[in-house]
Amino acid sequence: MSDAASTNVAEPTQPADQPGGKSDHATRRRRIALLIDTSTTWVSGLIEGVANYARSEQQSWVFSFEPRGKYDKMLLPDRWQGDGVVARVTHPGLADQLIRAKIPAVDVSWFRHGENVIPRRSCDEAAAGELAVTYFMENGFRPFAYCPSTLWPNYRDRLGQAFAQALEKRGFPCPVFSQDAAAFGQLDYDDQLKVLAEWLDGLPRPVALLAFDDLQGRQFTEACERAGIAVPDDVAVLGGDHDHLCSRISSPPLSGIDLAPSEVGYRAAEMLDRLMNGKELESQNVAIPPSRIITQQSTGKVAVDDELLAEAIRYIGAHYADELRIRHILHAIPLSRRSLEIGFREHLGRTPRREIRRIRVQKALELLCDTD
Repeated sequence: MSDAASTNVAEPTQPADQPGGKSDHATRRRRIALLIDTSTTWVSGLIEGVANYARSEQQSWVFSFEPRGKYDKMLLPDRWQGDGVVARVTHPGLADQLIRAKIPAVDVSWFRHGENVIPRRSCDEAAAGELAVTYFMENGFRPFAYCPSTLWPNYRDRLGQAFAQALEKRGFPCPVFSQDAAAFGQLDYDDQLKVLAEWLDGLPRPVALLAFDDLQGRQFTEACERAGIAVPDDVAVLGGDHDHLCSRISSPPLSGIDLAPSEVGYRAAEMLDRLMNGKELESQNVAIPPSRIITQQSTGKVAVDDELLAEAIRYIGAHYADELRIRHILHAIPLSRRSLEIGFREHLGRTPRREIRRIRVQKALELLCDTD
């Protein structure tokens, strides 16, 4: 990590010797290493969250980081002199180095290297799995499947485990793509797509598929396109995180779970600040729940086999901002009120009025998160 890669991100706005200013200890320039790759929306959000904390708390932190790929194995330089580290601890070598160096450090990854020694702040994998199940079921999708990462062969996949367990509690099986990761990785890209398409051919359709991340999800949408499998009509694909680039270049655009990376980064920086100031932590490991599902075209449909009911649901989606009443739906769709109520309860587990409220809340959340 070179000096050229060091960036002064935050400066205090008040001198320490003025009334209301920070103490000399609080404003001393501290060098913080960010051992975080810069390849996805998730990690960019982490870095932004750390910077946001430094600014909001008027910390005089100097950040050291370099552009890195998602699968690079990062380490601190041997002679690095600094005050703290925020890192994605994705391999044992980095965990061992941080523990030996006795530098205040916070892990923001889903791995567990250095567990209970290196404090960790990251997104709650179990909550993400539960959220994916709730999302699929609320939109009428049945049945389900899961694909773990084919690029992390030794990773313990808690997201997939939580997804399968949540489905099992509701009485649904969860087929899992189980190709040996090492063997899969030896295939060229076209052959990988063929293997994924062949696995999908063996599943009942339509099927709701959760992929470990957007990289894996985008590979599935491409495999479907080449094999003539319609997305989302035959296979609805949801990425286990949200990467803006992967979502945009996917065909169709890929839905994903917003894992609240900016919040994770902010809270990790807050934890690191406490460590550097010699304060005790309330907890060594803190999991932050995902914020929402970002819906794009890869799951953008209502998966019910009753066409009139599906039309009623689409009508609500098109008119949620109006002064919408049940009578308006019945006027537009040739259904009796009783048939409408029964259909909603059987297929979606809620009433038409609850669906109207749900859509309005969802749209309000999208406006709050995605616009000014």
